[in-house]
Amino acid sequence: MTVDPAILRTVETAIDCGARPAMAFAIALAAAHPKSLMDAVAFVESMGPHWKTLSERNARMPTALAELEPALRLDPEIARIRPDVGDHELRGKLVFRDLVGKKSFIQVAALAIGGVELSASDAELLEHLGTNTQLADARIWPLTIVRRIAARSGMAHGILAGAAIALNPNMGAEPVGAFMRTLDVLSSGVAKGASIEGQLVEMTERGGKIPGVGRPVLGPDERNAQVFLLARRFGRDQGASFKLAGEVDAFFAKRKRQHINAAGLQGALMRDMEFSPGAATAFCLLYFLVPILAQAVVAEERLAE
Repeated sequence: MTVDPAILRTVETAIDCGARPAMAFAIALAAAHPKSLMDAVAFVESMGPHWKTLSERNARMPTALAELEPALRLDPEIARIRPDVGDHELRGKLVFRDLVGKKSFIQVAALAIGGVELSASDAELLEHLGTNTQLADARIWPLTIVRRIAARSGMAHGILAGAAIALNPNMGAEPVGAFMRTLDVLSSGVAKGASIEGQLVEMTERGGKIPGVGRPVLGPDERNAQVFLLARRFGRDQGASFKLAGEVDAFFAKRKRQHINAAGLQGALMRDMEFSPGAATAFCLLYFLVPILAQAVVAEERLAE
């Protein structure tokens, strides 16, 4: 297997930034995006000669901004440093002039991640939903991994592992966007004359799992009641996506005695706020990072070997 020079350049940049060996290794794997564990093994083996060169290379602390390859440049860019006006630009707005002291962190995060300009009310709703999502029990599988690694290898490595496991199709942030894509499919089907029930029957008969539905370990999601209360309080309970999510919930409650979970409800609300599935997934990672950071810090401070 030939290693793409772009991967090597990316790893060099990471080393220049001060990345630890495990981080550089993870960055190389992320750049290669292997499709299976065996593909990952093959890639690691192909990197063998390059690791020696990289390890012997003197890291160069950055003295200028990085140069993006032409294919990676955007016009306009989502953000720029603006020394000409002594400010930073984000999605066409100046950070110090237009955002600091005027918009909440949640509003700025939504703007940066998804290009969504949230109202103060929607931003407050998302903030409360983030609080509702704070399940930090170390027995939750991803957090078990964080505690094990942080206790053994330190906080930074625990956070690296936590960020990796938080982005998987079964738990964490990805089911939010995946449920939104299901709603996209259902809405498109309805526009073509198909029924919600008929589409869901077809989906389940194909053996496909619907992300955002069910909760095999802990059972019915105790967070849902708070989501419904918050949606009603902030005037988002009548949105088209939220109502559609209710139809999905009714179908699974009748057919399989399962219910939508908090990730599904979150996705429905964020779809009504005009987030894309990818942007919603990325935004919700902010919620899931808090328990990861908490477990990593506690493990390093109290359990480190």
